[in-house]
Amino acid sequence: MIARLFSRPALWWALAAVFWMRVGVLTFLTPRRPDTEGMWEGAHAYLTEPSHMYDAAANYLARTHIIAPPGGLDAFVSPPPVAVLAIPVALLPRDAAVQVWTAIDALALAAALVILYRVIATGHVVARPVFWLVAGYFPPLFADVSAGQRGGILLVAAMASIWLERRNPAVAGVAGGLAASLKYFPAAMIIGPRPEHRLRYVLALGVAAVAVTAVTFIPLGFGGALNYYQHVLLPSLASYNPDCAYDSVRTLFTRYIGGEEFAVPGGTSYVIVRSPLHLAELAIVLSYASALVFAGAAAWAAWRSGWNPAYGMALGFALGALIPNEVWPYQWLPLLPLALLLVVRAIERRRMLTLVLLAACLLGFYRQPCDLFFPNLWTVAAIGIFVLAVWENRLFRPETN
Repeated sequence: MIARLFSRPALWWALAAVFWMRVGVLTFLTPRRPDTEGMWEGAHAYLTEPSHMYDAAANYLARTHIIAPPGGLDAFVSPPPVAVLAIPVALLPRDAAVQVWTAIDALALAAALVILYRVIATGHVVARPVFWLVAGYFPPLFADVSAGQRGGILLVAAMASIWLERRNPAVAGVAGGLAASLKYFPAAMIIGPRPEHRLRYVLALGVAAVAVTAVTFIPLGFGGALNYYQHVLLPSLASYNPDCAYDSVRTLFTRYIGGEEFAVPGGTSYVIVRSPLHLAELAIVLSYASALVFAGAAAWAAWRSGWNPAYGMALGFALGALIPNEVWPYQWLPLLPLALLLVVRAIERRRMLTLVLLAACLLGFYRQPCDLFFPNLWTVAAIGIFVLAVWENRLFRPETN
């Protein structure tokens, strides 16, 4: 009876519809989007006084050594291509611009998922609705849309790159380069293309990323560009923030092995706690070593899959969630394409243990990090998804598809 129930596509389509309605309703009810307000401020400064647009962020970082709370120009540490991306909405009043940008990001996210759905092209009647169920459930997706972030733009460019790889690797590389100009990590997708396409893909990605970045830096002048790299980019990469929402593989080690202070829920507010272990040097070594291990594992799994481009490029894209020092809830979104590929192939191949383990990892994202006494549960769950996807590389080999 239970097996028959779970084999009915109507059940999964209904669940998917519920989760997507939840995303829409909660996004609509979100009262304020400081991240979008910050993008508006950055784009407005780019249009009015580009040579000094990063002065506020540089001063804040110099004083506090952390990135400012989002919403103002002092928190805008993104490169100029992000400011250029927001120029169309910067021409609107700020309140209207916030809502317009949120709609743009949401539409881009939907388009990205449609592209990936077509790339996967599953004929399994249950895998189809489960694809949309997992996407609608995935909390980082909701975090991105509700915050009015730019994850949808990154995702649609990355998925377009995957879709175009077979047809035109140079154009696919340009799409990847556009994504890499906004956030550097999509460049890791170069591990995934077919060997015969890789050189053209890498060259096109590199040229596009460098060209877009260089052109958007021109209005800043040499002094403004130097100020950004010296006083904004490098200090922001070393930013230390005890906020429980500030989650990453690095903080998993520095908090629980290195003794770094961080906030956890305590009564009606938050309290600062510290691990009894104070092995700071070991924690830093482990954080850098883990980045190398993740990158090596992605390349190995892509090779073991027979260079399946969708799988390999999704592995590279997922590194954008596991390697950076700073990862807020919406920044786990790069894991979603890999999770969707894995869940669909596991259903098609009846890999029940894989599905159970993947479901357990996905449940690790159910509560927001700041609602958990162990905020880095999201980190552990993310590592679990990535390791499981790497281990199951055989699901993506040509002979099994």
